[in-house]
Amino acid sequence: MNKTYFAILGGFVSVCVFLGGYIFAAVFGTILTVLALTLYPERRIEVDAENKAVFVTGCDSGFGNQIARRLDKKGFTVFAGCLLPDREGAKQLKAECSDRLHIIHVDVTDDWLVRGAVKYVKENLGKNELWAVVNNAGIAIFTEIEWCSVIQFQRIFDVNVLGVVRVTKAFLPLIRQANGRIVNVASLAGRFTMPAFAAYSMSKRACIAFSDALRIEMKKFNVKVVTIEPALYKTPISETGYLEAQNRKSWSETPTEVKEAYGDEYFDAFLENIGTQMKRAKSNINEVIDLMENAVTDVTPKIRYVPSSSIIRATILTYLPSKVTDKLFQIYTPKVPPRHSTSSGGSVSDNDVTH
Repeated sequence: MNKTYFAILGGFVSVCVFLGGYIFAAVFGTILTVLALTLYPERRIEVDAENKAVFVTGCDSGFGNQIARRLDKKGFTVFAGCLLPDREGAKQLKAECSDRLHIIHVDVTDDWLVRGAVKYVKENLGKNELWAVVNNAGIAIFTEIEWCSVIQFQRIFDVNVLGVVRVTKAFLPLIRQANGRIVNVASLAGRFTMPAFAAYSMSKRACIAFSDALRIEMKKFNVKVVTIEPALYKTPISETGYLEAQNRKSWSETPTEVKEAYGDEYFDAFLENIGTQMKRAKSNINEVIDLMENAVTDVTPKIRYVPSSSIIRATILTYLPSKVTDKLFQIYTPKVPPRHSTSSGGSVSDNDVTH
C-alpha cells in the first residue's frame, strides 16, 4: 500500500478515537499517518517539458505567479494570464523569467479576453503542444451571509466557477490534441464550510463538482483532470487589510434592520475574529506550488492533491458527523453575542433589552 492508504487509515483510526475518547489510539492513528507520509515517499515519473506549453490564470501574484516561475525553470513554455499585465507583478514575472514565458492579458469573467487568449496561444505555440491549463485565478470574501450581498455571491461565482468553466471550455480542443490535462485550484473549503466562508466554500465546492464530472467525461480522450485543494495560505486573498475594507463596505450597504439585529459590537468582534483567523494562514506556499508542479508534470497525476500538512485534519473531518463538525467550527465564531440574540429555548437575552 502507498502512503495515501496509510494516511487515510491513520485518519480513520483518529476519527474513531475522537468519537470514542481513547487517547492512546488517537495518538497511534496520528503517528501511523505521519510515518506513512515520511517512510513511504511516492515514486514520481515526470514528463519531458520539451515542446510542451502550459497556460496559467491568475499570475499577477500568489500561487499563479509562483507556479509560472517554477514551470518556466522546468523548461515549459508558459503562457501567464494576468488581469493587470501592466502592473508590477506581471512586469517582474516577465523580467525574471526566460523568453519562453509570455504575458497574456486575461480576465476569466470576460469571454472576449478569454477567446483572445486562446488565439494568442494558438499563434505562439510554434512546435509546442498545449500540455496543461492551470485554472488558478480566484477571489475570496469572508463575511457572514446576512451582510454578503447577492452581487458579491455572483461576483465570486463568476470568477471561481464560471471563470474555470469559461477557460476550460475555450482551451479543451488544444488540450485534447495533446492528451494533456486540466488542473483546477480548488480548496479544502470546498469540502468543509466554516462560518463566514459560505460564498467562498460554495464556489470551491462547485469547482470540485465541475472537475469531478469533467474528469470522467475526458477519460475517453485520455485527458486528465486534477484538483489542488489547499487550506488557507498567506496570499493576497488572506490579507487582513483588504478583507476588513471589504467587510466594512458590505456592512455599510447592509439594510438597517439587519445591522440593528447584529449590532456594531458584534460586527467589530467579527472583524477581529476574521483577522485572527487570517493570521493563522500558512506561510509556506511552496507546499502548494510543489503540488501544482506535480499535477502538471507527473506522468500519472493524482485526482486530488492536498498538502501533507493538512491531510490528517482533512481526513478526520471527512468522517465526522455534521453535529460534531458544527461544534468544532462554532469555535471560529465571535464570542460577542449579536444585539438581538435569543437562546435555544427562545427566551430573550439581555441584549434584546432596549435602553
